[in-house]
Amino acid sequence: MVAVFRAYPWPGNLRELRNVIERAVILTNGDTLTLADLPEEFSHRPDVAVQVGARVSLEELEAEHIKRILTVAATLEEAARTLGVDPATLYRKRQKLGLIQN
Repeated sequence: MVAVFRAYPWPGNLRELRNVIERAVILTNGDTLTLADLPEEFSHRPDVAVQVGARVSLEELEAEHIKRILTVAATLEEAARTLGVDPATLYRKRQKLGLIQN
C-alpha cells in the first residue's frame, strides 16, 4: 500500500491523503487496508506496485508524504504551501514525526 500512496500525485496534498486514509479505514471490512478500500482513481494506476497486506499507519504515510514534498520544495515555506499548512504547523508535524534532527 505504501507504493500506492507514494505513486499518487496528491493534488489535494496532506488533507487529501488524510481524507483518503480515514475513508478507507472506515469502509474496510477487515483489519488490513487493500486497494479495494481506496477510491476508484487508485485502482486505475497500472504503474503502481501494491504491497498486499502491508500495514502502514497514518503517521507513517504522512511522514513519507512530508519527506517527499521537502525533497522537491526549495524552502520550508514552499513545502508548507504545497502541503496546505502554515510553516509553523509543518515544523510541529516534522517534530512530532521525528523528521527534525536535534
